[in-house]
Amino acid sequence: MKKKLPRISILIFVVIVMLAFNSGCSQEKDKPEILSMVIFLQDIPPGNFFTHLFIDKVREISKGKLVIRLVGGPEAIPATDAPAAVQRGSVDMANAMVAFADTLAPGVDMLGRAEYSPEELRKRGVVKFVQDMFAKSGVYYLGASSPSKPQAQTAIYLKKEVKTIKDFKGLKIAASGGSQKAFLEGLGAVCVPIGFPDYFTAMERGTVDGYNIGIPGIQDFGLTPVTGYMLDELFSSCGSGWLINLEKWNGLSLEFKDVLTRAAIETEIEGVVEWEKIVAGVKKDISAEGVKIIKFSHKDSIEFYRTYRDRMGKDDLERSPENGSKLQRLTLNPEFHRLK
Repeated sequence: MKKKLPRISILIFVVIVMLAFNSGCSQEKDKPEILSMVIFLQDIPPGNFFTHLFIDKVREISKGKLVIRLVGGPEAIPATDAPAAVQRGSVDMANAMVAFADTLAPGVDMLGRAEYSPEELRKRGVVKFVQDMFAKSGVYYLGASSPSKPQAQTAIYLKKEVKTIKDFKGLKIAASGGSQKAFLEGLGAVCVPIGFPDYFTAMERGTVDGYNIGIPGIQDFGLTPVTGYMLDELFSSCGSGWLINLEKWNGLSLEFKDVLTRAAIETEIEGVVEWEKIVAGVKKDISAEGVKIIKFSHKDSIEFYRTYRDRMGKDDLERSPENGSKLQRLTLNPEFHRLK
């Protein structure tokens, strides 16, 4: 006859099994939700500041339950391909240049022409409008990823000094993916469409006379040694945003959606102040390394900005008349100080 296990032994066995099961469930429950993200810049300061600010906010607000794992910069997925990679689901989300998302949301590049701060744009309904544009292509837009005051994002860096706006005539200016082409041609320059990682070689070999890039880009891509001048006539507003695969977004809990939205809004508000600090730091650093910072006269400064506003605005409307006209009404400020 088989011996029966004592009742106490059976109870102990049941308790052990239940504890093991509950422990496994607890571990699974405590496991954080992870989103993979790529950025269009190198993951080095100062350009990666906002990416890590956002990532840290997501972790902090969610108390570690939602984590964004950075999988690389343009060496992983080229900046031009990042929006499409999000759409395909190759990566969950991206800090991407919206100029390269124009096929997904025609006219979205106009965010770079905005004459209001990211916080003001959100209040004016721009974020909701852009979300509706992207949704048709399976992408969710969270908001501006490199926030600043309006028209304070981008600079033209040069080999040689330009003293007036007329000195741009015939200069070859590099622009990633051909961005700002209409503006550069309006200045009389030639737009050379090459990627950010190719700027150094192009400047070193004299293939181009200058390049167009977000202000910290000179340090992000190590361009100081091949740069002589920074034209401190800034243009463009935040032309990058947090993009998330829409299917992935829809699959997130309401709690995690709220976390991401809150992190994006806080980054927009705090980022405007931080951008000013970053720009000041960039100017100080590159000046110490021999890059001369130059400005135009007030008259040429107004002409420079108006050329940007008019040429890019016209190009926007030609490429996307329906969305373009709506976005221009929402983003352009008739009383903007750079027009006076």
